[in-house]
Amino acid sequence: MEQENKDKIRTIAKTVLRILLGLFFIATAVMKLLSIENFELYIYSFNLFGFGLTSVIARLVIAFELLVGAGLIAKIQYRKIWWLTMSMLIGFTLLLIYVSIFRHDANCHCMGDVVELSPVASIIKNIVVMALMLLVRKEDDYFFKGKLAVGIAIVVAALVVPYGLFPTDGIYNMFSKNKTLNTESFTEFMQDSLTQTLQVDKGNYIFGYVSAGCGYCKLGTKKLNSIVDKNDLNTDRIVMFIWGKDETISTFKEETGAYDFRYSKLSPIQSIQITGGLFPTFVYVQDGKIVKVADLKGLEEKKIIDFIGK
Repeated sequence: MEQENKDKIRTIAKTVLRILLGLFFIATAVMKLLSIENFELYIYSFNLFGFGLTSVIARLVIAFELLVGAGLIAKIQYRKIWWLTMSMLIGFTLLLIYVSIFRHDANCHCMGDVVELSPVASIIKNIVVMALMLLVRKEDDYFFKGKLAVGIAIVVAALVVPYGLFPTDGIYNMFSKNKTLNTESFTEFMQDSLTQTLQVDKGNYIFGYVSAGCGYCKLGTKKLNSIVDKNDLNTDRIVMFIWGKDETISTFKEETGAYDFRYSKLSPIQSIQITGGLFPTFVYVQDGKIVKVADLKGLEEKKIIDFIGK
């Protein structure tokens, strides 16, 4: 009887641990989704893929985490899921070792921006998780009615959540309405004496209308700077019209890394008149005329390269 009780406690403990591990992977996936743009930019910073493919890969990583998390909980194809999970952890750990040696990143985005972890801290976290995974290695599949349907539903949900609810920029731009500006206010702005001193009436430029304290403005500027930096584009063709206090603007440049762009202070009233109060707004301007208006997701790498060149 005593041995039976011990076996029952051990079984319950392993079940709880397995479910907690599954919930952990689902939680890390959700945390990445909540800061998907920064996760994309982090992957993009390795300079391995274009931004479009990076967006797909970022969501694929999240979908995989959702899949293994749900698989561990539901015990469907458990042994395959277990090996996939361990392979993922080993692969990420090897990558983190490289990052900790050669890059010294402050946040590896393994848990999004919700919980910031250094690469070293994340390596330790992975080692702990792998050790816990070993404790639940010898498990068998659940057998229940509708198992196949549940398995298919898990796979579909794992793909729909990151790709459907958080679409890539390309998909988003296919269905989003074209952004517009107050053309009258923009024309007046281009004729303003301050704007004239910038000498942006000839050639191709991208104007960014941003608030120094706006999180999305920082994200959009960081994204634009990453694309420009990776492709060695002409930073003189990027002009940021920014409003805010001087110290806030300094912080804006530090957080976005966009030190090389041209900056010009603009009053919030004039910014709102031009953009309709939508920040950030990026305007592709050719010889002083509006060609395209984009928001954060409308910044597409190929179009930026084609427009401003190197």
